Amino acid sequence: MVSKDFFSVYQCPQCGFAFTQDFPAESEIGIYYDAPEYVSHTDSHKGIINTLYHQARKISLRSKVRFVQKCAAVKAGTLLDIGCGTGYFLDAMRHHKWIVTGIEKSEPTRKYAHEKFGLNIQDSEYLFEIPAKTKDTITLWHVLEHLEKLNETMANLHRILKDNGVLFIALPNKKSVDARYYQADWAAYDVPRHLWHFSPDDFEQFAAKHHFELVKIKGMPFDPFYISMLSEKNKGTFAGSLLGLIKGGWFFLRSLFNTRQSSSLIYILKKK
Repeated sequence: MVSKDFFSVYQCPQCGFAFTQDFPAESEIGIYYDAPEYVSHTDSHKGIINTLYHQARKISLRSKVRFVQKCAAVKAGTLLDIGCGTGYFLDAMRHHKWIVTGIEKSEPTRKYAHEKFGLNIQDSEYLFEIPAKTKDTITLWHVLEHLEKLNETMANLHRILKDNGVLFIALPNKKSVDARYYQADWAAYDVPRHLWHFSPDDFEQFAAKHHFELVKIKGMPFDPFYISMLSEKNKGTFAGSLLGLIKGGWFFLRSLFNTRQSSSLIYILKKK
């Protein structure tokens, strides 16, 4: 999307797990994030995609808070948000009496979240320093697919989550109706920033490997619109934002009849 470089996605013929082949090392991948198209870590409202993204974020933020409150084992406890970005979700949960901590790799983003909300934001290595069984809820909103230490991260999520804790992981769905439609132009492949590419079936296997039980799956209603707009941009379509909105609406309606075809999914996990 940014560099116009090409990367290959390889898929296991047995389990279906897919990964970006020959992705840049963690020390080198930062240049692929340093672009105006990557809006999840910025408050810029410039352009139609940014503007719509932030309007959708306001609505989805309220939805996330309600959903976590509903599914968590406690009404208010300790919450860790990994890849917390500019801190809006953490701030919202704090207003519901949760004790919140964030992890964010980007130093400027951590500084912004601290200055705007006064939040406790740590760097990436903090995950491996947290004492065992101390978090009631852990959330990763479109973050796991970015993390180089995939297995180590899942092992530590299991370690620090309380026995009755709940883990929320949001991921793009490579078996969604829009992924099948756009194929290599599907924006949610987002290579090389996305290192791993999951479907519901292979993610459930992966979670079980790390001793998690999948208890529920929920679609993310705004994602097909946003991803379709970016996918049309990838294709160089004239008036791509408008066409993407129209196609996104069709993909959203299709997913209403089968959650597992949703563009993005929230997986709710508990310890086995």
